[in-house]
Amino acid sequence: MTIHPPTKATLAKYGMSEADWLRLARSQNGACGACGQIPISGRLNIDHEHIRGWKKMPPDERKGYVRGLLCYMCNSMYCSRGMTVANAEGVAKYLTRYGEWKRYSTHLLGAK
Repeated sequence: MTIHPPTKATLAKYGMSEADWLRLARSQNGACGACGQIPISGRLNIDHEHIRGWKKMPPDERKGYVRGLLCYMCNSMYCSRGMTVANAEGVAKYLTRYGEWKRYSTHLLGAK
């Protein structure tokens, strides 16, 4: 699978060169930084921290808020606007509690 850099306009929006993007992609082994999968589309989205004033920052400053490269699903579903480590930990705890409850209730109720 070949990974394709974004357009020059997209790179410029984040203050990145194609060489910057390729270095970042290589550091992630050409895969999504969250799920580790190589997207079928060959495209990885530039993920950045969503902070106030980001749109008004010069691109060179925006570059400092790039977090990594993500597949479409991880970028749009898991690491979208407002996702923080604390939020992610809360989601993980929530899903863990549900998994524990489901195992208990399945055993208790005899459900499948």
